[in-house]
Amino acid sequence: MRRPARPAALLVGAALVGAAVLGTGLLLGAAACRSGRQRPPEEPENALTADLVNYRNGLALLKEGRPDEAIALLQRAKLSYPNDPSVWNALGLAILYKKAYPDALKAFDQALYYDPSFVEAHNNKGFTLMEMGRYDDAEKEFRTVLDSPTSREKENARLNLGLLRARQHRWEEAEAQFTAIVSEDPKFLRAYRERGIVRVRRDDFRGGLEDLIRFLKQEPKDGEANYSAALCLLAQGRRDLATRYMLRVVESAPESEEAKKARRFLDGEGAAAPGPGGKP
Repeated sequence: MRRPARPAALLVGAALVGAAVLGTGLLLGAAACRSGRQRPPEEPENALTADLVNYRNGLALLKEGRPDEAIALLQRAKLSYPNDPSVWNALGLAILYKKAYPDALKAFDQALYYDPSFVEAHNNKGFTLMEMGRYDDAEKEFRTVLDSPTSREKENARLNLGLLRARQHRWEEAEAQFTAIVSEDPKFLRAYRERGIVRVRRDDFRGGLEDLIRFLKQEPKDGEANYSAALCLLAQGRRDLATRYMLRVVESAPESEEAKKARRFLDGEGAAAPGPGGKP
């Protein structure tokens, strides 16, 4: 039986603490799986095509932030492809989205059982271990990817390793990982975000602001990045502009911890901060 095409990387991070780049694969939604004609009612559905639709649409649903539906479809695909590492990896991602770390870890282990060289699964397993606080084990997975010949996945592993160093408060090492990424790929915006946040931790407010603004030009609604940019502006005495960024934090991520801190600042400045429902 033909196996599903192995996908490229998907960013699931919005639903995860510390959000990392997670390898999944090529996303083909329902429209891409339709033939251009209507199937006659009496024509039986092709089982292989249906299985591929479950796999691909499961990934598409995950990208849309619908993990329960994604898991249901990927479980069906797994019945038809029980030995396929791509299906296990995708299922692990959907479970990881829900922060069910032990179950996600089992799925990634199954993917690696069937293909020990599957670097995306190593990356995802490492991220899961990092979320579980198993930092040494996580680093081993990231190092495995960095020792592999896959160039793009190495960037993702380096990003994850930088996030791990930040979790360990090893700020200088974290910054070095993010700098290595942008040196190789200046368009890797996520690395600028993470380096900017780390630079704030190191009191490099000018450098941090440059990185964060570069990221926010493309992703203006990122609450943590806006808050960190506001801190940089405050450190440089630019309170009026900092207030604008604090307002963006509250507007873009009203329920976040950064929004709570932004509201306290705005209360002190006398600025009208939107409430949790988006209204002042």
